[in-house]
Amino acid sequence: METNGEALQIEAAKRDPARFGPLYERYFGDIFRFLARRTAREADAADLAQQTFLKAMLALPRYRDQGAPFRAWLYRIALNEVRMYWRSSKGRVYMDLGLAETLQLMQDAELPNGEEDLRALETALGRLREAPAALIEMRYFDGMSFAEIGQVLGISEDAAKMRTHRVLGALRSSLERKA
Repeated sequence: METNGEALQIEAAKRDPARFGPLYERYFGDIFRFLARRTAREADAADLAQQTFLKAMLALPRYRDQGAPFRAWLYRIALNEVRMYWRSSKGRVYMDLGLAETLQLMQDAELPNGEEDLRALETALGRLREAPAALIEMRYFDGMSFAEIGQVLGISEDAAKMRTHRVLGALRSSLERKA
C-alpha cells in the first residue's frame, strides 16, 4: 500500500513515463543492493537493475495497488530478473555474505559459529537451489520481514515464515551431517 505522495507519483508516471524519475531515484539503491548480493559482478547487478526499472516503467500502466507496497512489486520484478540471470549462469547461485547477517542466520538456525562453521555454512548456502536461497537472502541479507517476503513472492506472511524455517532446518540438518 503506497503513501499518498507515492500514489500520486505512480499515477503521474502512468500518464507520463518521463515522470518515472522520482520512483527510480527512490528505489534504485535498494534494488541495486538486492541484485548486487545475488550476482558475482557489480556490472551484472547494474544491468539487472536497469532491466528491472525498464520493465517496471513499461508495465506501470498495468500496475494496480492491491495492498502490497510498490516496493514489493519492484522487488518481484528484480527477483524475476535475477532468476533469469541464475538460469543463464547454469543455476549457480551467488551470495555476498556479510558477517553480521551471517551470524544472525547462524543464531536463528541454532548453528555453532566458529570459523570452520562459517565456512561450512557458506558452502551449504552455495548449494541451495534458487528459491530457498532467495528466501534466506531476503530475510537475512535484505532485512525483509516475513510480510514483505510474502508480498514479493505472492504468498502469505505465514507461508513465508514457514518456508524460511524449513530452509533453516534443512541447513541445520546439512551441517549436522557434516559434523
